[in-house]
Amino acid sequence: MRLPVETSTITLTIDGRPVKAFEGQTVFEAALAAGISIPNLCNDGRLEPIGSCRLCVVEIEREADMKASCSTPARDGMVVRTQTGPLLAVRRLVLELILSDHNAYCLPPCQNRCPAHLDIPGYVGAIADGDPVRSVKIIKDRLPFPRILGRICPRPCETVCRRQQNDEAVAICAIKRYAGDEAAGEDTLPQPQAAATGKRVAIIGAGPAGLTNAYYLALMGHDVTVFDSFPFPGGMLRYAIPDYRLPPGVLDQDLEELWSLGIEFVGGRSLGRDFTIDDLLDQEYDTVFLGMGAHGDHQMMIPGEELDGVISSVEFLRRVNLGEEVEIGRRVVVVGGGFTAMDAARTAVRMGAAEVTVAYRRTRAEMPAHETEVEEAEAEGVRLQLLAIPESIESDGGRASGLCLMQAELSGKGPGGRPRPMAIEGSEYCLPADTIIVAIGQKPKLCYFDEDGVRHVFLPEEKGIQTSKGGTVEVDPRTLQTARPQVFAGGDVVSGARTVIQAVAAGRRAALAMDAYMRGEDMARVGERLAGLEPDPVMLDIRQQPRHPAPRQHKELMDPAARRANFAEVELGLTREQALTEAARCLQCVCQAERTCELRKLGIGYGVTTNRFSGRMHAVPPIEDPNPVVSRQYEKCIVCGACARICDEVVAARAVELSETGMDTHIACGYHRSLPETGCVFCGQCVSACPTGALDNRLSMNVRPLPHRGAFEHQVEKVKTTCCYCGVGCTLFLHVMDGRIVEVSAGDPESVNGGNLCVKGRYGFDFINHTDRLTTPLVRRDGRLAPVTWDEALEEVRRNLERVRDEHGGRAVGALASGRCTNEDDYLMQKFMRTVLGSNNIDHCARL
Repeated sequence: MRLPVETSTITLTIDGRPVKAFEGQTVFEAALAAGISIPNLCNDGRLEPIGSCRLCVVEIEREADMKASCSTPARDGMVVRTQTGPLLAVRRLVLELILSDHNAYCLPPCQNRCPAHLDIPGYVGAIADGDPVRSVKIIKDRLPFPRILGRICPRPCETVCRRQQNDEAVAICAIKRYAGDEAAGEDTLPQPQAAATGKRVAIIGAGPAGLTNAYYLALMGHDVTVFDSFPFPGGMLRYAIPDYRLPPGVLDQDLEELWSLGIEFVGGRSLGRDFTIDDLLDQEYDTVFLGMGAHGDHQMMIPGEELDGVISSVEFLRRVNLGEEVEIGRRVVVVGGGFTAMDAARTAVRMGAAEVTVAYRRTRAEMPAHETEVEEAEAEGVRLQLLAIPESIESDGGRASGLCLMQAELSGKGPGGRPRPMAIEGSEYCLPADTIIVAIGQKPKLCYFDEDGVRHVFLPEEKGIQTSKGGTVEVDPRTLQTARPQVFAGGDVVSGARTVIQAVAAGRRAALAMDAYMRGEDMARVGERLAGLEPDPVMLDIRQQPRHPAPRQHKELMDPAARRANFAEVELGLTREQALTEAARCLQCVCQAERTCELRKLGIGYGVTTNRFSGRMHAVPPIEDPNPVVSRQYEKCIVCGACARICDEVVAARAVELSETGMDTHIACGYHRSLPETGCVFCGQCVSACPTGALDNRLSMNVRPLPHRGAFEHQVEKVKTTCCYCGVGCTLFLHVMDGRIVEVSAGDPESVNGGNLCVKGRYGFDFINHTDRLTTPLVRRDGRLAPVTWDEALEEVRRNLERVRDEHGGRAVGALASGRCTNEDDYLMQKFMRTVLGSNNIDHCARL
């Protein structure tokens, strides 16, 4: 914003408000000074306005056409409207046109869809760079078990992968598995373990939610003990997922890091039967986490379900995984269509069943199991019986002998929005079966029966923990805190049976809340903060330039005939060559400017989340530019010209310019040169003028707090200071996070530098965090440099100066003041030289 020249004042009316302005100000400047927002993408107070974006248009009474407010002078008595229907329509149209030619992404949809919000572009990019250790560290920032989830995750992220617009989704999950397998045994902690806090945490349940909770609380420095009713940790991971999907050795190796953090596991101890929550709190545990999972089964509620030969999927899989003898006969029918149903069916095949049928009441398209699980089951000989509603179970000699079903048809929508199966009258039929496995869902098991058949509840409500009608624990959805403040809960015990990745997400969220609680923070504020950790769900509909097809790399599978007879792992994983090739297919749908991009803000604000325009997009030539400070991604450029104008009009370097014409117009260096070959001084003024993420600061873009990294603006402190590189005294802001400067921005336009910075002011902060920077004085002792205190170092300087003066006279000493010295520093230095040393050999240097 240009500083107003205080001449005579005028009064105009903007949106019904009287606004004072100075003569010479534009309508845009007058509105801005009055706190009235008018959208724009090209206005920069350091440049003369040209109104190229057409977003700042306004209506002026008694004038026919809309006017660009940034270039229209304000006049006394003028009546201006900024928010009429026609204006909003024009702005929305302009934004649609800009976005129709904007070949870039704001947020990664894969990360938005992932329940744990992993930085998927980050860890996939690390694999593309050939660095599995860095990849796993990125994964473990939000997910402790890359090898486990790399094998069993239902990969919702891949369903929204933008690569599908071109060919096939990136194999995100397979890359996670490759990273975990390759980095096994390496130090992959996402951060150093914090110092011990003295706080103690009891976790009930050693499944994915409880173990994740333990991992992050231990990283935060808390003393963690995990209790579980089973003898070994893992919960459903160990006792419900078959070995052919998750080998026990892999599970144990992924859990090793937990024990290295000092987490204690106590097996064979059940809540209610062996201890209560009161017992734990009496033992001076500061908080308790409930992560018992969902080990109870839903029943079909049909005649004959109590017969021998009818078994729940959870019990069946648990007994098999424990190595118990399970007699299933030749013919097995599994009821259900989810992951557990597929696991039970494929396990029955390996147990020797000759015929295995999965009966499901909807069609294949509605099956909750992933399509690959269904395909692999069929490859192993499992038969699907679809649109089949169980009606009753036949018996022979007190044992189940068959499942009677009715043919179904889908009609309308059920409560959850899924098609409702309706039985067709007179369509009854039976499937012969020696064993019927019920896999229609699980629920938490919050009670037990003693030897006398008396029912006992684990969590009596008089103890302050409430449960829902569905048998789940009720919590604050933001903090996962129960009505009893010291007790938190998450995973299937709260949500009902969900996926492992959802349980992991809950365990981590609860860990953050529990840590805050133990530190005495206000939980209402903690809830607001945790809610803010969720990525912004609003996705702009960005068009994508067609890319050369690159086929998806597929994991090798064991031959179906060979795998029917054993529990060896079926999916063999990607090779190194496959993993690097697949990772390179990732489009890296991230933008470092996602929180500052004006185009994104306006697009969301004006509801431009879909795009009705198509056609040719302007060509963006590739850039190979190894310059050290300015990142150029011109596919995000909206050709506003601000960078070229500030480079010309303010810096006078003319390093970049608008090149070509029409749809081929783009920002480029003249004569197709690179930035180092131009007059560029690498001041970053172009970066500060860019309204999108087309230009960015290389020194900051990989450390800036962004949601996809799990860091946010509120974690950054902006410290106003004065640049000390020269005597101009430019105002700047240091962006400090975790005690480290991550970025520098200019002060306000009214500062001496008018919102401008040179290369030293903007980029001269990297030495502060440099590993080679000296932070302790060194004095040479016995031929070697040794660290000393500041007092010792100053005494050494005093002694040497005194020696030189006494031996050679004061004129043997000269002083040169750095350009970083203030006037006060310079005054003291010259006074010291003249009065103490008796020398006039003094100079000042404004250069580095």
